[in-house]
Amino acid sequence: MRKSLLLLFLIFTQLFNSQFRSSLYDESQFNISLRGGLDFPSYDNQTKYIDYKPNLNLGISADYYFNWIGLGIDADYLQNSPKSSYPIGNLYLGNTKLSDPTLTENKIQRYFFGIGPNFRWMINDDMGLTFKLKGGISNIKGGETSLISNNLGTVYNLNSHPGYDEKNIFSGKGQLEFNWFFSENIGLNVGGYYLQHFKAKDLVKNGNAAGYIPFTTNDNQNIISPSNVEFRTSELNHEIHSVGVFAGLTFRFSSKKPSPNYGLSVIAKDRETGTILPDAFVELYKNGKRAYFARTNAQGVAFFKKIKPENYEIKGSLYNMELISAKANKNEFVKNGMLKKEIATDKETFFVKGQVNICNSKGPLRDVTVVIRNNETQIVNEIKTNIEGKFYFKAEKNTTYNIYGKKGNYFSQTETVTSKNVDRSNTFFLNLQVCMEETTCGKPINLKNIHYDLDKFFIREDATAELNKMVQFMKDNPNVKVELASHTDSRASDDYNKTLSQNRANAAVEYLVSKGIDRARLQPIGYGETKLLNNCSNDVNCTEEQHQVNRRTEMKVICP
Repeated sequence: MRKSLLLLFLIFTQLFNSQFRSSLYDESQFNISLRGGLDFPSYDNQTKYIDYKPNLNLGISADYYFNWIGLGIDADYLQNSPKSSYPIGNLYLGNTKLSDPTLTENKIQRYFFGIGPNFRWMINDDMGLTFKLKGGISNIKGGETSLISNNLGTVYNLNSHPGYDEKNIFSGKGQLEFNWFFSENIGLNVGGYYLQHFKAKDLVKNGNAAGYIPFTTNDNQNIISPSNVEFRTSELNHEIHSVGVFAGLTFRFSSKKPSPNYGLSVIAKDRETGTILPDAFVELYKNGKRAYFARTNAQGVAFFKKIKPENYEIKGSLYNMELISAKANKNEFVKNGMLKKEIATDKETFFVKGQVNICNSKGPLRDVTVVIRNNETQIVNEIKTNIEGKFYFKAEKNTTYNIYGKKGNYFSQTETVTSKNVDRSNTFFLNLQVCMEETTCGKPINLKNIHYDLDKFFIREDATAELNKMVQFMKDNPNVKVELASHTDSRASDDYNKTLSQNRANAAVEYLVSKGIDRARLQPIGYGETKLLNNCSNDVNCTEEQHQVNRRTEMKVICP
């Protein structure tokens, strides 16, 4: 526990000296806190069969903060009760059953008074986190416990502890406290603490400090052995530990007259369409260092209250894509007023909002590597989907992009998004859906965009993008073997279509081999017109679109 307190202290020290320090620390402040909660004690008095119950804690604090550091005084009242675990049923002395024993348990009262430093982190004007360290003295009184059986005039002191009557014991406390102020001067507090009393001494009464009469259990009978009674005859220096949780009220008072309030509101929007941008990240930089940050609300506005009037550069980003920055000059700020600024998107770009799902379902796929190819420049970029299967990127004007995903044993279809012939003055967001299929063995997956010239079987340039996805899939899954199948429509003779489809499947395999894929992992099969997907068989009158459905190339993982 003490190591945990030290770790918390180091974390808070780092926070206080980080870039989050702001004008919120500039005002000195006086706080009074009232709290109550539950205390969980641990007494290291080595007394067998006696434990201690959790119970009440009450406290009051008075704290003065110079800025992020302060000094405080704590007073705590803690009350616990002993709990005997000595068996009281079926007690026997030899063959004689003892009368039911009488149990006496007196409450223990502890009073702690401490002083020490406080370290606070103001999250905003109304919320703060404080770590407090206190050293001081405690008084501990009560806790006498006795379990006595009176059998025919003979008294058996089965289990006992004389309790405490200690004054001015050195004690230390560490406390973590969160405050939320719902008005200018009143707030709620909630937190937890660790309290330790050093070198406490239990009492000695009638020559005994604490002890019990041993017993054995036989056939559900607890048989005592008074001749082997185990009692300590001297006091024991030991520690008392206590952890607790609490909640209460905090009252704050500023030691200075209210300083002028300067505020800044920043709206994020698309300048061309006027579209507001909720959830954009907005930062204020001073001399190249971040001083404040916030997110825009549902109305696309980020608010900065009680900030210093300085020269700021206002930077913004939407899903990690930078917006055009703005400036706020020191002389623009108005006392007790709100300066308004705007950050905007680049009018030369569109914003693509993509979603990757499992095909034929609404299930999102996270951690997919999305490959984005600019068809004009041939530049390729890769980004990852988030936990919701979403991804975002900027698209240039008059540009087409081919997009597909990479993830383990999933195979992605290639999708296209274009900003050509799209009016930028009316459109900012371009939406895109990408689906990926899990390649379970024996399940055919249609490869889109694998086209051949009429009566030809060589691989056209526009088919390489889809086949390159297969190359990547095979490299990502080095133990997988696949069948690469080619199909035709029903026109021309059966034998001709069979030969043509086999040649086309062979050509696709040759392309994959040229990219480094082991030929032994590839099985080309030409099915001709034997596996039509519709009723367009021989002598059936069908449209060109219906015949196109049957002209396809498929892959499927070969089952082991």
